Amino acid sequence: MKKNFFYLLAVLTLFSCNRTNETPELGEDYYTGGRNGTVFINSSKAYEQPVSGIDGSAFLKGEQLFEGRFITGDNTPFSGLGPVYIRSSCKDCHPGYGHGRRMDRYNADDYGNGYLLVIYDDNGQLCPQFIGMPQTRAAYPFLPPIDESGIHVEWHNYTDEFNNTYPDGETYQLIYPAVTIDREAILPELRPESYNVAIESTIGIYGTGLLDAISQSDIIDEHEAQQKRSYCKGLPELPYALDEYGKEKVGRYTYGCTRSTLQNGPGANALWNITNVTRPDRTYHYITEAYANAMADNADVRNALGWSRDSVYNYLMGKDLRSEMTMKDFDDFMVWHRGLAVPAARNLDDPTVQKGKEIFYQMGCTACHKPTWTTGESPYMPSLANQKIWPYTDLLRHDLDMHEPGLRKYCRTTPLWGRGLSNICTGYSDHLHDMRARTYEEAILWHGGEAKESRNRFRNLTKEQRSAVVKFLEAI
Repeated sequence: MKKNFFYLLAVLTLFSCNRTNETPELGEDYYTGGRNGTVFINSSKAYEQPVSGIDGSAFLKGEQLFEGRFITGDNTPFSGLGPVYIRSSCKDCHPGYGHGRRMDRYNADDYGNGYLLVIYDDNGQLCPQFIGMPQTRAAYPFLPPIDESGIHVEWHNYTDEFNNTYPDGETYQLIYPAVTIDREAILPELRPESYNVAIESTIGIYGTGLLDAISQSDIIDEHEAQQKRSYCKGLPELPYALDEYGKEKVGRYTYGCTRSTLQNGPGANALWNITNVTRPDRTYHYITEAYANAMADNADVRNALGWSRDSVYNYLMGKDLRSEMTMKDFDDFMVWHRGLAVPAARNLDDPTVQKGKEIFYQMGCTACHKPTWTTGESPYMPSLANQKIWPYTDLLRHDLDMHEPGLRKYCRTTPLWGRGLSNICTGYSDHLHDMRARTYEEAILWHGGEAKESRNRFRNLTKEQRSAVVKFLEAI
């Protein structure tokens, strides 16, 4: 009893303190998430802290939903998993609340496996037999569309046009993934005549509420400004996606900027489509008709359930199914999701870090890794409005001309804030959309296309200067 009391006291203290103002003598660039969205914590829990002005009770309940493991069945906590799913817990894909890690195999039970499959045809279109994020798990008696044992991830060495050698003679290594799926691992009814496979890892989730508060007009202005640059003539048009009210807004989330607002964004959808747990605004399964027909035609599935073919099909494809999660739980989850703060920058007064920052700007990296934004209105969380933040992203898609990128020819500029703590918080420091870069240095060396000149400037630096750039990236 006494232990529970002190735990509750610690929690109340956590949410009552305004930790973002502990060190007001620091420069504004230390406050990566603005005065209300920054936490001065450098420990393994740095990605898990709340912003100021948040409902602490809702935040903790949302955190439980993120960390909990969903199960099949009815009317019990965390019930509703299936009939097919990708993971049973959000944290499986976001270890330490960060992004996924580089893996040597595809297995949903492996801690940190944030990989999602991408299956597409020779024309670069997703194969319609599969849902956008193909499932590899199923609740009995249903069968998974793909058997994970037939998915193979191999890492190949890559030699660039410079023979992986800097002008000063130092060498480096680059790797990239090659992914295949055995035909026999795919349900017979879903097998495409031909197909290609790629993997994309999950994205870090802290600070997303602040990115949500950046005004759409500011993103449009940034896109228009970049279109005038000579090296951005191939900049793709702004993508649009529906918000939670069914209105089109500029996409800013996911690698392809396919989601426009956090309320209808990656987390809001992942809580449903990764687990297939229904809720009042998602009273249907994340599933394809091809899969529903395959299961309805399967005698073993029908016999195990004791259902007719029509009953199996209607259950899988129903649009008005019973909600397995309450709207209150989902609302609490979204308080937690948009309420994750950004760790403060570190060591910005260190001479090496300052030199690295100077070089980073001189190389032209900030053309895409835009250092600062000022948030606008934030109706869901007013404390995040009018904050000057330092995410180092333009929230736009660019062509890095990487070798074998899968479908990700155009990829959103990754926010760099807080990434220097990745190893402390998650145990690894992998980068880029498929985690092919094991270090900051490799991530820079993979930059081609629009970033080619900046990459070349980095190559021509001295070893000491290259190290300083990495030190700066680790500090922000």
